[in-house]
Amino acid sequence: MSHPKIGHVLPVGGPVPPDYVIGRSGEIDQLGNRLSEFVHTMASGERRIGKTTICDAACARLKPELETVRIEVPERRDADARVFLQLIVDRCNTISHAAAGRKLLRAARPAIKMALASAGIPLNLDELGAEPATSTAREILALPRALADELGRPVVIFLDELQRTVDYTDGEEILEALVDLYSGGASDVVVLVDGSDDRMLERMRGAPIQFDKLCTRLEISSSIPKQIWREALPGRFEQLSTAIDSEALEAIIEFGAERPYATMAAAQGAALAARHISVGTDRAKVGTFEADQGIEFATRRLADDV
Repeated sequence: MSHPKIGHVLPVGGPVPPDYVIGRSGEIDQLGNRLSEFVHTMASGERRIGKTTICDAACARLKPELETVRIEVPERRDADARVFLQLIVDRCNTISHAAAGRKLLRAARPAIKMALASAGIPLNLDELGAEPATSTAREILALPRALADELGRPVVIFLDELQRTVDYTDGEEILEALVDLYSGGASDVVVLVDGSDDRMLERMRGAPIQFDKLCTRLEISSSIPKQIWREALPGRFEQLSTAIDSEALEAIIEFGAERPYATMAAAQGAALAARHISVGTDRAKVGTFEADQGIEFATRRLADDV
């Protein structure tokens, strides 16, 4: 009998599907309440603690009342914002095109395509040639408003790792435009950003950008209490048709020291070890040996994650 895919139930190293989030219900509720009240928010904290997972889960809870435009901001040191702006165009146009396709009028055209055309901006920004002008960037950053108008409901623009833009050659202009466009208390678009590099976040918050004019900060805890791990992890292993004994569970939890990434990496490694050993059986078991293997697996991942 083949075992379920480990990564589907014990995901580590990236955003976790909302149904598999452990120990973050309070922060998800808090963020969800902020977004539903149109409070622009910056979720901040250390790396590998689940900020993006919390943001994704909060946005998922607000559907279909609020549409999410989710952009993972690329790293582009000493390059312009073209790729970032293209992602906004593509995502907004995809949602807009789907909305237009649901309309009864055959003549309906996607609002984003119309908005760009009226501003003389192509769907493919490479056609612009030179670095996008400030006016072009502003028109693109304002696209979520056009999308909200077309959908007839508010939009969350979720900019994952927005602090990366401070290293763009035109990064200050991009961030200043965001502040200028959305800090006026409009009720059609709510801005959600997250980030983990303190140096870069502080550059966003200081002059001349002053991002605090737009977003209030929500600090995400870097730890999840051990008791929550004790209650939740056995169920995750059960979903894998895998049993974990109490000593193995405690070893993984003690190693993790309440840190989400370290704990889940050790759990994933232990599950992988158990599956390898139990090939051909109906049920895998995690004991002390498998837990030790998981801890070694997590230790290697942590060493590589610098």
